[in-house]
Amino acid sequence: MRILTSLTAAACALMAAAFLVTAAPVQAQEPNYLRALSDLRTARDYIQFDHRAEYGDERRHAIDEIDKAIAEIKRAAWDDGKNTRFAPPSGVTDPWYPLIQANRALEQARTNISQGVDTPENNGLRERALMHAVAANRIVSELRRQQRQ
Repeated sequence: MRILTSLTAAACALMAAAFLVTAAPVQAQEPNYLRALSDLRTARDYIQFDHRAEYGDERRHAIDEIDKAIAEIKRAAWDDGKNTRFAPPSGVTDPWYPLIQANRALEQARTNISQGVDTPENNGLRERALMHAVAANRIVSELRRQQRQ
């Protein structure tokens, strides 16, 4: 019986040692990139909510740029899992409201991306994601400028 108890204790100790040796330390994800992902998704949802036909090409181009920025960030940061499905507020009759909100979300995403850390293993992720976010913001800003004319 003593041998069985000793063998069981040794097996448990060996399993615990194997578990501790193989466990990799959890690395904290860059919070700025996670917030930027959320902002980019929000901007994309606002742009998709605008259904005016005369701005279809510009909207698709802005969404493509946002998707490229999201892809760049996802290479280095975990998906935050936040539900960013846009539900339009009731009573809003301004047809430009979605683009105004998209513009704000893109500005916030740009700020978060620029504050993120671009480690060597990311191979220029921050600059590429920032380039795409700025391009999308420029497209939306141009649409808003057209509105004022």
